[in-house]
Amino acid sequence: MTKTTLTAVGLLLPFSLATAPTAVAQSTQSVLASVESQDFSDGGGSLRSAMLEYKIDLGDTTVLVSPTVGERRVAGTGDNAFGIGGTVYNDWSDRGSTRTQAFVAEDEPVFAHLDFAQDVTLKVAKSTTVTAGARWAEYFAGREVTFLSIGARRYFKGGSIAYRLTRVNPDDRDAFFGHLVNLTVNDGRGKGKTQLWLSTGASSLVRSQLEDNFTGKDRAILLQRTQPLTEKLALIASAGLSSYARPGDRINSSTFGLGLSVKID
Repeated sequence: MTKTTLTAVGLLLPFSLATAPTAVAQSTQSVLASVESQDFSDGGGSLRSAMLEYKIDLGDTTVLVSPTVGERRVAGTGDNAFGIGGTVYNDWSDRGSTRTQAFVAEDEPVFAHLDFAQDVTLKVAKSTTVTAGARWAEYFAGREVTFLSIGARRYFKGGSIAYRLTRVNPDDRDAFFGHLVNLTVNDGRGKGKTQLWLSTGASSLVRSQLEDNFTGKDRAILLQRTQPLTEKLALIASAGLSSYARPGDRINSSTFGLGLSVKID
């Protein structure tokens, strides 16, 4: 692991732990273990990853810490990387909330090397919120990309629908706009739900990234199902398709994920 990675991890974990309550009984905790497999067409190889996410809900503040390992294989050769992410959600009032996110990984062509994001959400009507966000990421070999976004979410009985417009600005290409639609439908009973994401412009809905995309002509679809098994156990399954533009052709990928969430409070 690089010195930069170790330094960032050292800064991230104390910040997350500092928000923990003095009384554990006042919190809700859970652990999510998940694996994901992404296979690319036309000799694009594969990406395999595994993540262990710890979540602590303190009421107005929720903290997530997620160590992740991955392997990217192309033409019989492979690269491995370890990364760790942290997310802090804060509800500042009934009308405003924030999400602060950081991810740091080894500088290999597997994940983004550095990835930082900040969102601010405001409630503008009884069932509508507006979110503005900024994100900066550095990928393998120092390639930097900046994301600026604005979007809205409309809640309805049994779910919600959201749209986000993002200006994607790679350091070596012209900026372009990406579009993301998310539909969430909750089960009539219990805590199960089904989610659908549709995107164009920047198709990666995860931290991995092909070295030659960010063309503005990518597209993707991802479907995820959260199925409660018991009061404390839930199975999370996902499947998706992505299409990346390349000079003269396209490369496609299929994604499958499986996770198990356990409440430990």
